[in-house]
Amino acid sequence: MSPATLPVTVIGGYLGAGKTTLLNHLLADAGGRRIAVLVNDFGSLNIDAALVHAHAGDTIELANGCLCCSLLSGFAEVLSQVKARAAAFDHVVIEASGVAEPLRVAEQVQGFGFTIDARLVVVDGERIERQAADRYVGDVVRRQLRQADLLLLNKLDLIDDGQRLALHAVLEALAPGIPRLETVRGQVPMELLLGHRLGSPLPSSLSDPLLDSGAGGDPGEAAHRHGERFETWILRSERPLSRAALERFTAALPAGIHRAKGFVLLADAPARAQLFQLVGNRWSLEPAPSGSAPAGGSALVLIGHRGAATTVELQKLLAGDPLHR
Repeated sequence: MSPATLPVTVIGGYLGAGKTTLLNHLLADAGGRRIAVLVNDFGSLNIDAALVHAHAGDTIELANGCLCCSLLSGFAEVLSQVKARAAAFDHVVIEASGVAEPLRVAEQVQGFGFTIDARLVVVDGERIERQAADRYVGDVVRRQLRQADLLLLNKLDLIDDGQRLALHAVLEALAPGIPRLETVRGQVPMELLLGHRLGSPLPSSLSDPLLDSGAGGDPGEAAHRHGERFETWILRSERPLSRAALERFTAALPAGIHRAKGFVLLADAPARAQLFQLVGNRWSLEPAPSGSAPAGGSALVLIGHRGAATTVELQKLLAGDPLHR
């Protein structure tokens, strides 16, 4: 297959919406398709790449930056590699970082001669209204929604029917006319996600009104670098953690921390690493996939508003010391 006929799907959506869960469901339903998967995490510890299930293709890890800004040179190198091996793949899927703009990623891809199949944006159905209204990150969230070809409304098991109807009204106001598809844990048939050339024509430039941040916003903000607004913190612990200590840690995190994920060794079950996921005030633990966790204890990546905390403060918090600001 030539680059011009090799379709590329971009999966976007804000931190914790469920992009990796969707990606793994897609791969499990691949039906033998050879898919090149590009995974980008906004931090040097790429948890998402470790969680991508084995599949009939390649997984290429892009860490420590955002595809639509600070990783452009590295992303270009990877796209060149995929282009040179285009005949080895049937499809390319890019899981962008939680702060990336799908349109910017698609522009880079299209510049290499690939065909954009679709820009899919995963939506956290429980939290999207608050995220879109947030004074710090709302403009990023709103741009992601308006840059989608298809919105995947995820986590609908966490809201009731009345909230679900209200969610559709909110999204129609934020992203009018963009199709929406409901899902729980990213369980969408592959036929609805790949191979339909959903991709709409890209704007001629990044000054297109699609990228404006909304009423009262600064249109120039569309050209910002996410690294100036978001920060990541890497935390490690060689000692197994008690469940009580982990609960205290999550309860004491500063409000500016939007997302946390990683692998945790628990004192009552140190033989098997646990996958830790935190979105807002909701967090979970489940056994990590075999072989996914790094050796040497617990490792977490936290993502949030720049200046919300320091690594030293958060490391002390994980160790059990209270956070004094």
